Amino acid sequence: MNVGIIGCGFIGDELAKFIDKNNEFKLIGLNDIDKNKSELLIKRLKSNSPKFMNYNELIKSSDLIIESASKSAVGDILKNKNLDKESKKLLIMSTGGLISNLGLLSKIKNCVIYLPSGAIAGLDAIKSVSNRIKYMSLTTTKPIKALEKAPYIIKNKINLKKLKTKKVIFYGSLSDAINGFPQNINVAATLFLASKFKDIKVIIVADPTTKLNTHEIICQGDFGRITTRTENIPSKNPKTSYLAVLSAINVLKNLKNNVNIG
Repeated sequence: MNVGIIGCGFIGDELAKFIDKNNEFKLIGLNDIDKNKSELLIKRLKSNSPKFMNYNELIKSSDLIIESASKSAVGDILKNKNLDKESKKLLIMSTGGLISNLGLLSKIKNCVIYLPSGAIAGLDAIKSVSNRIKYMSLTTTKPIKALEKAPYIIKNKINLKKLKTKKVIFYGSLSDAINGFPQNINVAATLFLASKFKDIKVIIVADPTTKLNTHEIICQGDFGRITTRTENIPSKNPKTSYLAVLSAINVLKNLKNNVNIG
């Protein structure tokens, strides 16, 4: 299976190294807004010899396209004329980018799209009750470094460095959370896409004493109550948990499995 990766940050780098060691995949192309990142990654790979490609070339030549760039890249990929083919598969890491492109997503008829569960434990259970949910909330707690430079923090002039204990810095809707914290809130976007529940309450907590990314989900309806909590170790990129990488690798492993659980 020919693979192309768009976005060569931490996640793209880790997935490229996994593919490089797996004989079932061949990494043929890389793309990043910073071409140097792509070229440095190519030099670190051992068995594959991918080349830098533009969007058109990469999507046209790849059986599997992996997006690990940013939410702004998602719309450009969905709009590409070479994507919607029966032979194509698309793995999206920046699920927040789908919320503002639901119209484009609905037009995709042939390409198979994969969204890793990432940091959401119990996603299969939430999917099973998607039309029966009456209340849902997501409380995300992150270290200071993970929240710095978020548009919401800058706009509201929040000085995170002054915090001594954990504090709620945001309480609001999914759309406002995605706009205010575009690099922190893929969990909320995936939760919406699985649940189809529009009124998710999103709470974001800054905690200067923690090193973990914590996500607590409460989901209620006539079926009962689902409560999950995950505590994830951040990757080298403080805005990303390593569990996101492991979840994506699991999707890749399952592509050719004839038994899938969940």
